[in-house]
Amino acid sequence: MMDLFGLIGYSIASIAYLLFSLLLLATKQKAFTSNLMLVAIVTVLIANLASALQLYHGLSLTIIFAIETIKLAAFTLLLFSIRVNPKTLSEFLARRAVAQFLLLWLAGILVATISIFYLLNYSLVFIVLLTMNLYPLVLLEQLYRNAEAKVRWSLWPLVIALGSLVVFDFVLYAQGSLINQIDFNLWFSRGYIAALLMPFFLLSSKRIKNLSADIFVSREVVFYSSMLAIAGGYLLLLAFAGYVLRYIEGEWSNVLSVLFLAVGFLALTVLFITNSFRRKVKVFINKHFFANKYEYRDEWLKVTSALEDHQDGDIFDNLCQIMASSLEVSDCAFVKINSTDKFELFNQRGLILSEPHLAALTQICEYCAEQHWMIDVREYQHAKQHYPLLHFNPDSLLNANLEVIVPVYQQQKLFGLFILPAPNDKAFLNWEDRDFLFAVSKQLANYLFLQQAQMQLAESQQFAMFNRMSAFVLHDLKNIQAQLALINTNAEHHRDNPEFVADVFDTVNTAHDRLDKVILQLRNKSEENKQQGNVKVGINNLLNEIVEIRNQQLPKVAMSCDPELNIVTNKSQLRSVLTHLLQNAQDACSDLGIVNIIGKIQQDRLFIIIEDNGCGMSDSFVKNELFKPFVTTKGNAGMGIGAFEAKQFIQEQKGFLDVSSVLGEGSRFTIELPVNII
Repeated sequence: MMDLFGLIGYSIASIAYLLFSLLLLATKQKAFTSNLMLVAIVTVLIANLASALQLYHGLSLTIIFAIETIKLAAFTLLLFSIRVNPKTLSEFLARRAVAQFLLLWLAGILVATISIFYLLNYSLVFIVLLTMNLYPLVLLEQLYRNAEAKVRWSLWPLVIALGSLVVFDFVLYAQGSLINQIDFNLWFSRGYIAALLMPFFLLSSKRIKNLSADIFVSREVVFYSSMLAIAGGYLLLLAFAGYVLRYIEGEWSNVLSVLFLAVGFLALTVLFITNSFRRKVKVFINKHFFANKYEYRDEWLKVTSALEDHQDGDIFDNLCQIMASSLEVSDCAFVKINSTDKFELFNQRGLILSEPHLAALTQICEYCAEQHWMIDVREYQHAKQHYPLLHFNPDSLLNANLEVIVPVYQQQKLFGLFILPAPNDKAFLNWEDRDFLFAVSKQLANYLFLQQAQMQLAESQQFAMFNRMSAFVLHDLKNIQAQLALINTNAEHHRDNPEFVADVFDTVNTAHDRLDKVILQLRNKSEENKQQGNVKVGINNLLNEIVEIRNQQLPKVAMSCDPELNIVTNKSQLRSVLTHLLQNAQDACSDLGIVNIIGKIQQDRLFIIIEDNGCGMSDSFVKNELFKPFVTTKGNAGMGIGAFEAKQFIQEQKGFLDVSSVLGEGSRFTIELPVNII
């Protein structure tokens, strides 16, 4: 009865795979992988026919096992073909992995032959079949784990079909190797299993047409595959040990076999759940099976040496040069994200960034801030699914060669972006390129933040010196006050004495000179003004007051301001900032020059623009020196803290100060403040 049940199952499977084979022949596929799929399906057909004949006519199991080895070889070669996508048979056989498998397969055939015809049993045959089932199982796991999304979509039917077939046979042959005979309850079910899996083979043949899996075998894939291979090898060892125990025979051979099997499975479980064992496997794989694309020690030393060689000049230009050389390109830009989430372009070495580019970068910044991920714009254009939740138009960036965007973080917060063109000799950036660029960007960022910290420390020291100097100035003022008080006291008795009058004039002249020097060098605001709170300020009235005072000096200031402009801010400090900037504009012009101040509101933002046609400033001075305290172009006439304090105040008010200037043509300062400051 069971024989009839098995015969029906194998017959159904034979008919199903016959129709499947005819369908594949009718499609006339020319691709090498498709032809291998046909060969594999035909071997399944032959294997099921042979199993049916074995039940109906008593066909020898030796012939069936020989067909099974051919079937497993066909499926293994099919998986190799999907992985490398060869064009011809000679190209396929030239692959080292294929040649190694064929040698192993021939060795297995030789061992099985010796087992059958010399040892007169099937124990080694079962072990050979176990090994041949393990090989495609490992390959299948490698292919699926590291394949791209579209390739996984094509592979999953094959994974289900072939994986189920191989695992079922693995259990069948493992049991056979332990008890030296086939479990016919499982054997009679194989036909039905094969028939049920045929639709999955059919679906996979349709999807794998002309397919290249384009697999890159990562360390993680090798690790998990190695663990699977170790498990399979261990089970083979158990099977062989069981064979040896039965070969010895004796009264306790069966008991020892069962005991050995139980202890073996227990040891295998303990090993695989032990983290130290798993870590040792990973370390072994990384050390002995992979060579890094980048030698990080050498690259780190190169970057360090480059930083030491580029200590002079614009720090951002130096960093861009080092980042560009790391990617083997010549151009690089750096944009910084300020406190108002706007871009400040600190360098554009060979690249041009315009408004459309900055609009795309705004969307990219949001993604980088959340995902901490590098953007390859070319990859995004072809595979948007690799960047979920990121949406922007890549065309404008690609047209300007803005193709690789490397984020820079400060304490896990996005600080800025390196923007580079892609190397001509590389396709999309792979994981090693990304890891390397992230490592370089972190090293450059640490250097940048260290330099900025040193600058801030130097500024703090300068302020400390400034405060110390102020103490000496106050001491001088007290001395001057004492001298003047002494004159008033003695005037009642000696005002008619010519010598006293002459001495008074000498004392007053000395005090005047000392006061004039103090006033010219300090130009400081009182602490009382600094501590004033925010109040509602009428910008029109404030500008009128400032312009009236400044127009006592040439050139005259022309004002244009929208009516009823109001803002809540520190009036005294804002007056000081605007007065300073207007004075600088006048000082930069001749008496016949032009100075304008404009006030307007756009989208709940107050814009105050001060422009002149004076001497102007260089880009290097604007970026590196304009807002640095105690740096001045006025000699002893200024302390160099006005522009620094102006920027500090505007940033404290959640605003933004933009400067554009051209040498010999003039400058334009744009102050942007939120209207609804509380």
